[in-house]
Amino acid sequence: MKKIKTIENKVLDFIESHQIIFFLLFFTGAALVIRFCLFPKESGDFQVFLRPWFDELKLNGGFSALANYPGDYNVPYMTILAFLTYLPIDPLYSIKMVSILGDLLLAFSAYLLVCTVMQGKKNQKWYAILAYLTVLFLPQVILNGSCWGQCDAIYASFILLSLNYLFQDKPTISFILLGISFAFKLQFIFILPFYIILYFLERKFSFFHFLMIPIVNIMMCLPAMIMGKPFLDCMTIYFHQSSAQSDILTRNFINIYQILQVDSSIFTKAGILFTISICAFLLFYLWNKKIKLNLEKKLLLGTWLIIIITYFMPAMHERYLFVGEILGVLYYLCYRKYGLVFGMLILNSLITYTYFLYHDPFHVNYFWIAIPELFLLGISTKKVIEDLNQK
Repeated sequence: MKKIKTIENKVLDFIESHQIIFFLLFFTGAALVIRFCLFPKESGDFQVFLRPWFDELKLNGGFSALANYPGDYNVPYMTILAFLTYLPIDPLYSIKMVSILGDLLLAFSAYLLVCTVMQGKKNQKWYAILAYLTVLFLPQVILNGSCWGQCDAIYASFILLSLNYLFQDKPTISFILLGISFAFKLQFIFILPFYIILYFLERKFSFFHFLMIPIVNIMMCLPAMIMGKPFLDCMTIYFHQSSAQSDILTRNFINIYQILQVDSSIFTKAGILFTISICAFLLFYLWNKKIKLNLEKKLLLGTWLIIIITYFMPAMHERYLFVGEILGVLYYLCYRKYGLVFGMLILNSLITYTYFLYHDPFHVNYFWIAIPELFLLGISTKKVIEDLNQK
């Protein structure tokens, strides 16, 4: 009995000395179990797009089918789908497993970014661990991959990793990672103005770093080109994708167009130009004021740019604020500011998610949500400008 007690004490001592690891393993396991419970759900996107694309790739030989693959997703994700066709697993589950791996990468990317942002601060490690767990259990992140079957966590992960290295003044690695994000989703473009603004304000990296983004994309499209897909087809996928999305001003996304309720043929180009003008005005303002950006201001500026761009850009989907929501959560965890507005955006996103996935169970009129959102964003934008101006 004494020997058993000795062994038991050694086990408990080991667990105590590695309690953080066991703590993370437990909650990571719990997050995975939650996701597995949602696996049986077949979203409309899976039924209409992902499953037919998978079946087409499998029918035509897997990787060899990349030469003429269906759908409007870029080559890297379609290459993953082609790989999945060789596995003896139901595509509903294999596709969602890829999304779950993206969730884990996203949570780890959040951990690294917070480590960088909070460098030298008290309890830096615990802030980073909290960021990891918060992202892992964030409802949008759970629903996006394990329920919806989407892959937004993948491109979002590489944006967070890119920001992590950008904040460490390592632009080459940062832009390579940004290029990988671009190769997975065009929505990386919402963070691009932030990099452009930093280019002018800080001059810490070259214009040629931006050229790495399309170069990385070309490299990641090589599997399809090797299989016979024309180079021009690979490079114009996003053009076809964006043109197919321009017929409706808002696609179940709560922004200014839920208030305006106007003809898309008139306001689509105007909305795009207006959004670009906002970014250009912000650049001029910050540049003229010679504002110096520390890490807190950089994280705030990058987050707010995504929020404002998606609020005024036409043809936004429910998931297009995904990176902005993640960065907002991380900013709040680090600095305890703007909790009301970030909370509102997350709640609004959940409403749109449930509308799509479960056919509007709450019967909400988006007009009455967009009005207070506009009011709150206006007040918060004034506060953001004040914070950016602080010495």
